[in-house]
Amino acid sequence: MKNMDIKFGSFQFNVNENGDVALVKYCSVDNSDLVNFYADYKNPVYQLLEDEAYGVSDFVMSESTRRLKYVSHEINGNLLTIVQENGSSRITSIYEKYEDTNAIRITQKITNISDVDVDVLMLNTCCFRFGRNVMAEQKDWYLHRFSNSRYTESMPLVSTFFDLGVMYKNGAYRYANVSNHSSIEYVPQLIVENRKTSDFMMFQLESYWDWYTELTTDGGRMFALELGGANAMHHAWDKVLAPGESYESVPVSVCFGKSVNEVAKEMTFYRRHLRPDAEVDKNLPAIYNEYMHYSWDSPFEKRALETAPAVAKAGVEYYIIDCGWHNSPDANSTNSMYRLFGTWREDRGRFPNGIKYVSDYMHSLGMKFGLWIAPEVVGMDNKEMLEYYGDECFMQIKGKKICNGTGYLLDYRHEKVRDYMSKTIRRMIEEYGCDYIKFDGCPASHFGTDYNSTSMGAGLDEHTKAFNDWSQEMINTFPNVIFEDCAGGGQRTDYKALSMFHLISTSDQTDYDLYPYITGNIFMSVLPEQAAVWSYPIDRYLQKEYGFEDAAKHVSDERVAVNMINAVLGRIHFASPVQQLSEDKMALVREGVDFYKKIVPEKLQAVPYWPNGYNLVGDTSVSVGLKTDNKIYLAVWNLRGDKTVTVPLADVKAKNVVVAYPKSLATDFSFDENSITVNFTEDVQARIFEITL
Repeated sequence: MKNMDIKFGSFQFNVNENGDVALVKYCSVDNSDLVNFYADYKNPVYQLLEDEAYGVSDFVMSESTRRLKYVSHEINGNLLTIVQENGSSRITSIYEKYEDTNAIRITQKITNISDVDVDVLMLNTCCFRFGRNVMAEQKDWYLHRFSNSRYTESMPLVSTFFDLGVMYKNGAYRYANVSNHSSIEYVPQLIVENRKTSDFMMFQLESYWDWYTELTTDGGRMFALELGGANAMHHAWDKVLAPGESYESVPVSVCFGKSVNEVAKEMTFYRRHLRPDAEVDKNLPAIYNEYMHYSWDSPFEKRALETAPAVAKAGVEYYIIDCGWHNSPDANSTNSMYRLFGTWREDRGRFPNGIKYVSDYMHSLGMKFGLWIAPEVVGMDNKEMLEYYGDECFMQIKGKKICNGTGYLLDYRHEKVRDYMSKTIRRMIEEYGCDYIKFDGCPASHFGTDYNSTSMGAGLDEHTKAFNDWSQEMINTFPNVIFEDCAGGGQRTDYKALSMFHLISTSDQTDYDLYPYITGNIFMSVLPEQAAVWSYPIDRYLQKEYGFEDAAKHVSDERVAVNMINAVLGRIHFASPVQQLSEDKMALVREGVDFYKKIVPEKLQAVPYWPNGYNLVGDTSVSVGLKTDNKIYLAVWNLRGDKTVTVPLADVKAKNVVVAYPKSLATDFSFDENSITVNFTEDVQARIFEITL
């Protein structure tokens, strides 16, 4: 066949005379001068059980991939499709671009075109190659990962390839997510930086569960980055395809720029194409959830009724009751509450008049009402639901139900599970009056289930797809209800989840003076309009020191302001017994909620802005902003450091700066076109500035 090029956005593929397809240009990378060499390293890499080179590694090119030959391609508007075959399998590669960003989304589909079963051990979504001389460049290239340990979510880790062991010959660095939680160690995203040329590429894996990343070399010449979903070696996964059957890979998106701020901007614009377009959430309503530093796992009707008027007066629009509203052993104990999950009916001991009575009261105050649920688990002591479902409705390994902590994990492949939980969600909405439902994904599954499946990973794959389909069905069925994504805080921070759910809980961090480190980085992982952050002016530490009733007397104005500033650039999740606050403190809260509402139109268009780069745990000052074409809302925190904090304004020039919040408190600051200097007076203090560009 004739040698030809296929151009699509920043991507360029070459098809040589032998029908080999290679990605030779993408983002700022140009490998077109190596086209003959590069054709041996095709995109994607996939592997079958029949391959001579058995194992999942970039060191050995899959024979299945080597045999792929070009069949056809088509460009239809913003979609490019390339089809390749090797006799037994067809690979359909789908690339999608967008008008307002240089990001491209990639998906691969494998189809069995033979007349026998095909056992797939690996289907990567993409393999990107870059660099020219590993030995000479190993300290020029950096990998940005985002650690996502619980309570310290989305923390940046930046290392040279050399420090990661990616050097001459067979150096490699691999990390994977293994669980039904997508981000239990790392957010499924990364940045590759060439510090010598100031080129940045950002990658996002859109997986709700397993995913895999491998950075390696090809023997000294180039670096290679493979991204994809589950595989045999790392996830106990394989997929048997019957003749004619297909399987799609985890989508991966990539964008590029000349700085962290630039790639974050491009990825932000791209993510807005994925975010649900929901009328119910278009104004980003302010939310109160009584869990944090207040009810915890023990909500009561009386408490909700006492708290609600103050919440409504603060301008909050949704009142949420979290874990514990459902059946528990008795009204005064939570010791066995987690072991009784699964029935999801109101606890009349705690709510003697019923949940509907409480929701009606919230509605009478002009607020909407919501409840929490953990739809994937049944408590180990809930004999009623264990008998109702039967063992076949649960994830299993070697014939035994998987128990993680206090409960068993449901398997959503079973219609009985989906049917019961659909009726549960309907009851919560139609009988209890819910306008908001918080899905908490607990506990984690680890490898998955081998019940009725070829492997544990394949069972988890099938369950996850069934759970995703069911979740989307619930969201579509009830368009006037907001659905929140949560998994012990931010353990499902991914854009499969956030393409379905309206917003996400970013963390269960309980320390208001540690949350700035999360707020200071979270917009790298989550859209501002989807990133829910707790604000709790009265916390358990004050309550422990001064007593529950007297803690509010020791809340300072600055403590209130820091809590509000932690949250208002994202999605505010107000919490704690705020009815105990004095009038002047409540005025600060109301000012913060008003500011939050005021900037919603700009927030929906803004991109994140880091004037000082990433914020690291232990930094004595933190800064992050939201930037539009002519304005920046910049939050600056002092965290027990030098009370005089100067923030350089990278890549912009300030025409004017005013305090945006709190205007009611004194603020000593100065600015020029290149920086802002704030003279703080407290060890822990914060301000938001409005910068005109």
